[in-house]
Amino acid sequence: MTRTDAGTEAAIPLNPATKGRGGSSNYPAPVDGLAYLLFRTTPRDRWLLAMLGEHRLLTAMQIHALAFTRARTMNYRLSQLRELGLLDRFRTLSASWCGAQCYRYILGPRGALLAAAAHDMTPKEYGYNHAKLLRQGARPDLAHTIGLTDALVSLAARGQLAAWWNQYTCTGLWGDLIRPDAYAVHRDPATEKGFGFFFEHDTGSEHLPQLAEKHVGYARYAAAYGGHRPILIQLPDAEREHRLHGRLARIPDAAGLPIVTTVTAPAERLTAQIHELGEQLAGPAWRPIGTDTRLMLPQIPSHFTNRGIKLLPPLLGDRAVRAPIPIAPKLTSQR
Repeated sequence: MTRTDAGTEAAIPLNPATKGRGGSSNYPAPVDGLAYLLFRTTPRDRWLLAMLGEHRLLTAMQIHALAFTRARTMNYRLSQLRELGLLDRFRTLSASWCGAQCYRYILGPRGALLAAAAHDMTPKEYGYNHAKLLRQGARPDLAHTIGLTDALVSLAARGQLAAWWNQYTCTGLWGDLIRPDAYAVHRDPATEKGFGFFFEHDTGSEHLPQLAEKHVGYARYAAAYGGHRPILIQLPDAEREHRLHGRLARIPDAAGLPIVTTVTAPAERLTAQIHELGEQLAGPAWRPIGTDTRLMLPQIPSHFTNRGIKLLPPLLGDRAVRAPIPIAPKLTSQR
């Protein structure tokens, strides 16, 4: 007699004699499917699978910044998770042809089984498509994806994000009005106060009028919900920031929106550079539309409320959201 677990192709025998050595064991054997995967994974492992389920792809450097203190420990653990079929990875030659990029990690088939089970779903109900995840390696917007994730990982690694939802989750919630690259909630560790914000990552490939036109959707959002949430725009250079400010300042609807911009170099980052980016973004890096001053992240809400702009409270959860809190669980020992 056999059974087949959801998300697997091979039949799993039910014969108890196949479990453990000598026909009995206190621990689940590999043939036990989900029970075995639960036994072999730590809370941090399952958190990482949930993060990959939400954000589709994380580089090795991003995982290191988020969840590990030592690269050697990370590489060993990720190798174990790959052997279990929980993760998959790919990389391609860099543009300079001098070597390969760091690995990009995605959910493996068994990882999807475990991540979906946390929400009482099958991998199909969870929206898992292994082939589609692998095709990210050939997509022209992969650099945009990694640059966007670098920015939010840099804040999450500092413990300053209480929520982080990807563009697909945002589209499901607000797609009739806006389609931001991400939504997140900033939390100031010093005061425990926070605010929700929409995040737009610009690489310079989009025509500037098209980028500026996004204000129309955000104005409709404000009218529909009776308030605003700050809109943070990350730009690749100072000239583009200057031109965007000039264009938006001439649009009355845009001038009344809580828009701030910052400039960061458009490059894929190493772990240390991700931490440096977090320091930059948390500091006085954000320029509101219509001013030449730079604000720190915690100063953004008060800047706009002092100007009579109503800000909505942070949204931390929704029934349609499966994203985990972007702070890795602490482990008493490394596995």
